[in-house]
Amino acid sequence: MITVNSVLGNIRDDQRLKEKYDEMDAKKTCETIVVSRLESGRVRMRKTSDKGSDIALILPTGTRLRHGDVVVMTEDKMVVVGVQPEDVIGIEIKNNIHADDIIEVPVKIGHTIGNLHRPIKLDGNKIFFPIQADTELDMFTKLFKPMMEHLEVWKTKMVFEPEDGTEIHEH
Repeated sequence: MITVNSVLGNIRDDQRLKEKYDEMDAKKTCETIVVSRLESGRVRMRKTSDKGSDIALILPTGTRLRHGDVVVMTEDKMVVVGVQPEDVIGIEIKNNIHADDIIEVPVKIGHTIGNLHRPIKLDGNKIFFPIQADTELDMFTKLFKPMMEHLEVWKTKMVFEPEDGTEIHEH
């Protein structure tokens, strides 16, 4: 068993780690442990990599694993965290929004999502938040009905990493 006490960095943020990852991946010496978004905040867990390595994570309190985190790096092995993609709803505010609605529409969207205690991810004029069932797309479409002329709403699957401070309380 390999015991991990810290995250060494992230291949999406650190060019040196990314280059090392690419080099080791070409040699087939990279491994992945998969965690769900809800597991990503756990500081103690045991995982098996895609190549069978037994990994015990004993991380500092407050650590949140992110997609691309490197948790093991030796001369002959790199273990990277893969956060499991999940179902999310995407909302895009169309360019047809009038000056009268420029504040009202985003505030009502935020209020609706917030009332259901959902974490969010912002990407330009798009908002993403996780769902547990396909029926939630219909529910949110009904809740947003008064604003639908200004919105595109769809379901997709993605590695969801919430904005800092938005995953404080989720049902």
